[in-house]
Amino acid sequence: MNISASQAQLLRQLNIKPLHARSSFFPESANHAAIETSDTAQLLQPDECLLSSDIKHLLAQTAVSEWLLDPASSQCALNDNGSLLVTPSLTALQQAAIKRQLWALLQQHLADDAD
Repeated sequence: MNISASQAQLLRQLNIKPLHARSSFFPESANHAAIETSDTAQLLQPDECLLSSDIKHLLAQTAVSEWLLDPASSQCALNDNGSLLVTPSLTALQQAAIKRQLWALLQQHLADDAD
């Protein structure tokens, strides 16, 4: 969503977060996302630990509404128009390179929301 700086400031002052379109609004992209995930290992919910709670806290500051783990993945990615974060397992996320990649990916969305 592209909004002006003054619109973003007004939304922040009113404590309003703009809604983002979900894949369910676009049936063709929803089918494409289902095909992508069926080709990989089953996606899992993250376990509760300090790292996952830190990531969830950070995600609350972005437009990302869901986070899943893909044990077969070695990279972090945003799917469904940026509303779904898919990362490797929590063990893999403890590696410095993967943490940097996750931070760089989410930092773009933090900057987008700050405009």
